[in-house]
Amino acid sequence: MVRRAAIASVLGTVMLAAALPYRPSETRFPLARTGGLQEPSNDEPAAGRLLVSSTKLQDPNFRHSVVLLLAYGPDKGTLGVIINRRSKVPLSRAFPDTKTNGDPVFLGGPVELSSAQALLRLASPSGHVDHVLGDVYSTADKVLMEKSVSSAAPSSRFRVYLGYAGWAPNQLEAEIELGAWSVLKTSPDEIFDEDPDSLWARLVRKADSQIAKERTQPRLCDPTPIPSTRHPTDPKIALQVP
Repeated sequence: MVRRAAIASVLGTVMLAAALPYRPSETRFPLARTGGLQEPSNDEPAAGRLLVSSTKLQDPNFRHSVVLLLAYGPDKGTLGVIINRRSKVPLSRAFPDTKTNGDPVFLGGPVELSSAQALLRLASPSGHVDHVLGDVYSTADKVLMEKSVSSAAPSSRFRVYLGYAGWAPNQLEAEIELGAWSVLKTSPDEIFDEDPDSLWARLVRKADSQIAKERTQPRLCDPTPIPSTRHPTDPKIALQVP
């Protein structure tokens, strides 16, 4: 189970900075850290991969967003954090009793904005952390976060996120089928990109390039369609159709 630290003192400030309507969580823990033992294909969601919102996705909670998946299970739901939304709230407001630098906290998603978690790059992980990708780990342990803040860990290795994004079982898959999201593999450097404000635009171009490449590749599998057995879902997303 993923634990979160409560940072209630900055909730009001963050909600004003975000200016986003609340999207209630439709899933609860525990969640699977991965989708299974087999390596998923390039376009399938999995822990440690990115969701890049489509240019047509107009839901203000996720418009122009890049979501890092932290936990994924088709039958258990999905958990992630938005990694490209810096808030105007400095770390000093979130951790008033700890000496901090001027780095901001990030808006991780519209669910539970009073909770916090962090992404860290660790050479030797210890304590309450969960592996994400490479040397990237997530934690909601308040002591570990305060220790990282007080040590003035640079933003290239440590970032705090308020709130998270959550999907109910089958909901994310339905949104992907509607074209709301592209799924991309990523890297630690990309997760801690030095210019998160432009990350979405760059990844949209990357996703478009990947789709174009896949369309030009010869098909190696049996083209016979397989009937879908998925139950209908209501993804409740806003798509702008030209």
